[in-house]
Amino acid sequence: MEIPESVRSQALNPFRELPAPPGFRKVQRDHLFALLHPMPVAQIVAPRNLGADDVDSAIEDARLLVRGHDRTLLIWLVGPDYRWLGPQLEKRGLVNEDTPGFESVENAMALIEPPAGTPADDVEVTEVRTFEEYAASERVTAEVFELTPAMRDKMEAELRERYEEYATPDNPLRKLNALIDGRIVGTAAAGFGLAGINLFGGSVLAGARGRGVYRALTSARWKLAVERGTPALTIQAGRMSRPIAERLGFQFIAAMNVYVDDFGALSSDA
Repeated sequence: MEIPESVRSQALNPFRELPAPPGFRKVQRDHLFALLHPMPVAQIVAPRNLGADDVDSAIEDARLLVRGHDRTLLIWLVGPDYRWLGPQLEKRGLVNEDTPGFESVENAMALIEPPAGTPADDVEVTEVRTFEEYAASERVTAEVFELTPAMRDKMEAELRERYEEYATPDNPLRKLNALIDGRIVGTAAAGFGLAGINLFGGSVLAGARGRGVYRALTSARWKLAVERGTPALTIQAGRMSRPIAERLGFQFIAAMNVYVDDFGALSSDA
């Protein structure tokens, strides 16, 4: 099936097009878009109206924004319209590599029909509604995405504050937990957009993989999308998630390269 342009655009530009959750802030400058957020992982930057002569100023502008947000780690998310930018970023010390929360390549994909297959009978999916459920979700994500000890400490210290933001009635981001025998073994988030739901943070503990947990979390979010009248799912899938997403029926749109700018470490080395 042909993917509508609005769905393609959301898959390629989720941070720009989705509403910002509480505690998140969108910033648009001449040559970049930034999403500044309170999570312990890298801040997010993407190019806009960027030419070859603008690269140095855009990098500095991004660093100033992130430093003003009291952070020193960011990623540039570079899609198919800016393939030329990757080598230019690398010349300036940025690296196309994994960083906690993001992989070196994120694959924009979309689904506009029900996911293939049947969810496993022994996997229960529930929406996160309490602090305890939220904390469990965050801890599963931290383990699966291999957050550093410092990132985990920050996450734990701010759990109550992040939950209060999450629990805001008009929050456009919802979290789901997957349970087997009453134990939380997976978690995922749903970002509500005009074109559909974007899938974030799909995480399944190693011991529960291969039991249909990811499929159940995806099916639950498809149901949410249908209930909202926006029957489409978009995702930026990493190397483990892409094969599963393809089996569920997601169509590949384009690869987006992630360039890490840990300018705090660069400053320390200097």
